[in-house]
Amino acid sequence: MDIGKNVTTKPQVEDNHQGGIFFFQEFSWSGELVDGWMPYGPGKATYSNGDSFEGSYDDMKRNGIGKYIYANGAEYEGSYSQNQKTGYGVMKYPDQSVYEGAWFRDLKHGEGKYIYPNQDIYKGEWKNNIRHGTGTYFFAMSMSQFIGTWLDGKFIAGQWVFRNGDVYEGSFRKNKPEGEGKFMFAANKTTIYGKFADTKWTSGGWIRTPESILESKEAVCELPPPQAFKPVMNRSSQPSFVTSMEFT
Repeated sequence: MDIGKNVTTKPQVEDNHQGGIFFFQEFSWSGELVDGWMPYGPGKATYSNGDSFEGSYDDMKRNGIGKYIYANGAEYEGSYSQNQKTGYGVMKYPDQSVYEGAWFRDLKHGEGKYIYPNQDIYKGEWKNNIRHGTGTYFFAMSMSQFIGTWLDGKFIAGQWVFRNGDVYEGSFRKNKPEGEGKFMFAANKTTIYGKFADTKWTSGGWIRTPESILESKEAVCELPPPQAFKPVMNRSSQPSFVTSMEFT
């Protein structure tokens, strides 16, 4: 968070300045002044909380391209408007995560790519700092990905593509499959249609095997991969149509 930079009234400039550095109440400025007191154009501001900004000032605010270094180690480099990150920019966070893309009024908004600390990647649309719209989320550990539609940070419809090429396609609720869907197996070109209700999968003659749980604990949800399903038979040696799969 940027602190104490929305100065709109004339600051108190100290009489003492050295080497082109001007001292204000909340920051020092190395650069040009307009009207003898207002920072303007390219320069460097060093703030009282240890943050610093190198770039363009206009009307006592960050405007244009610049680089902001936070005291906690975070960095932002990109476009500003009226003191706020607006336009294209790259933000590097202390936890090693990185966002690259569109901003609006200090929020991720528009097209952007976010690399999480565990190396998961989301690339797609954002709205007011959350995943919203069309996007792809890649799970680094399981090498699977969500491709489809996001609403208020949650995946609601699309495909879950597994690293072996198998695909689950359907609707989701709270990042978990809910409603009609289908599994498409890459190896034998088989498609299984079914339905999720209360986290249980029902389909004709297929059930999850015990070893099918995803290893990733960072996943948005933990759906067993399609290859973990096997055919089951009822007592009459006919396919069973009342089997289920539950989330772990």
